[in-house]
Amino acid sequence: MITTADARRAAQAWLQEEAPKYPGLVGAVLAGSTSRRDPSTPHPAGSDVDLFLYVDAEVPSDILEPRGRFAPRKLAFRGVVLEPSFHNARILADPETVLGDRHLAPLFTEPCILLDPSGRLASLAAAVTPEFFRRRHAQRRLTQVLEAATPAALPFAVPDTPALRAPCWRNVAFAFSVMRCAQAVLAADLRYPTTRRSFVVAREVLAPARRDDLADELLRLLGSLDLARAEVENLAAETEHTYDVTINARRTPVPMEWNISHDARELERAAIRELIDAGHHREALFQLLLVRTVAQGILENDGTESVRESSRLDYRRLLSALGIDGDTALASRAQAIRAFMPCLRETCERLLAHAPGLQD
Repeated sequence: MITTADARRAAQAWLQEEAPKYPGLVGAVLAGSTSRRDPSTPHPAGSDVDLFLYVDAEVPSDILEPRGRFAPRKLAFRGVVLEPSFHNARILADPETVLGDRHLAPLFTEPCILLDPSGRLASLAAAVTPEFFRRRHAQRRLTQVLEAATPAALPFAVPDTPALRAPCWRNVAFAFSVMRCAQAVLAADLRYPTTRRSFVVAREVLAPARRDDLADELLRLLGSLDLARAEVENLAAETEHTYDVTINARRTPVPMEWNISHDARELERAAIRELIDAGHHREALFQLLLVRTVAQGILENDGTESVRESSRLDYRRLLSALGIDGDTALASRAQAIRAFMPCLRETCERLLAHAPGLQD
């Protein structure tokens, strides 16, 4: 059995091997659930080990350079899957800015620091940790995530780059918009942010506040509220099949392609299966849609004509199940999300007002 402690040691060992390759490396922290889980507990098969590496260098967007030197990746190492990502250390210069950032503030509140030769990360953590629960910082973080969740005027627009010309990429923008609505609930309750399990944790927050209706609305916006487990099982099986086809077809660089590889294969399957087996089949649709869309984006570039034709039919079944098949349906869903934002904002403000540990 691989424990969380084993996963942490694997991350540390990989970092020791890789650090000399990056002379501008300022430091690294463990992120995600592995940084918060009890070290003695088993490491879930569907959980990767997130490492955030900070460098004194410009880090291009992975949308523009999906295979660049600093692009994220997933790699198997010592029995776990690591997901290192690189970030410009400039974003850590001001504790006040970090405290208002929905991603950075939780990361540097009692962080799990793996590398910090100059003490820069420890110094930042010392400034951030005692201030994290201040009301004004929590409000800033909540406002930031609510703004990020609101769809743009053109629903679910994506950058105009050759790799993203296929229509399917709009569905990634859609999925993240709804997921950020769930993350707003987490931010309001001062929870550590999560992506794959955001809808699950949002319900855990909303249930004690007697707002299960809001948790249901998040799933309705995702399109999965009324899906039966058997239907989700079928969609997951199709995604697994397409995943295997995509691994062998992939050639053209596209964003998030690191989710489709031999190293990530079992992890991605387990991530979806763990949610389904735990009774969260409706919540699993976020991760399922994300992985399936990346696979479709790859096949649109690199699949043979027959593979593209077959995969489009299967992909449309997923989109139809979620009610987002076509421009009109997507535009309608964007409108629904925008209409939902005032209710979400009001609920999150109430949650924040009673958040445990909040300080003036």
